[in-house]
Amino acid sequence: MVTPVRLRSKVVALFLIGAFIVAGSRARGDDTPRGGLSDYQIKAAYLYYFSTFVDWPPETFSRSGDTLIIGVLGEDPFGKVLDETMQGKTVNARRLIVKRFQSLKDARESQILFISSSEREHLASILKALEGSTVLTVGETERFASSGGQIGFRMEDRKVRFDINVAAVGHARLKISAQLMKLGRIVEGSERQGG
Repeated sequence: MVTPVRLRSKVVALFLIGAFIVAGSRARGDDTPRGGLSDYQIKAAYLYYFSTFVDWPPETFSRSGDTLIIGVLGEDPFGKVLDETMQGKTVNARRLIVKRFQSLKDARESQILFISSSEREHLASILKALEGSTVLTVGETERFASSGGQIGFRMEDRKVRFDINVAAVGHARLKISAQLMKLGRIVEGSERQGG
């Protein structure tokens, strides 16, 4: 059940997402994307805000204890940006930590898993292996969400946007807030890619 304090926190977080993105868009006028904010700074901020708008089943945290793990599988496009974005942050009294994984087996300990575009050729098998887990999958390969991933970043008018595959989210037993659903584009299906 969402308490008034938690709801207020989510509304504030939603406001901050909007302000962050609008400020970045307005600051554009020079050659630097979003007035100095790189696409990966924006994506890192989104990963943080996704953690505040998603509810995981209680058993999800039995292995990670008091932490919420944001993992990166494959080549890391963020560099230090992701660590800096998550530094010192908590969600529901859980400390956010970032881990990089080369092995899918180890990556299953994540609550949020960013699947790098370096894993494009293995995406279908990665998503298949994660079926039944409570991992929120996020990626940036083309049609990530419509291919069975849960949240897929995309570029639209030089802005970072995202798609949400509601069916995939439901299969992972995750609950995404209505506020976050309004910010994303809902996609359907599971056009599994070969591989």
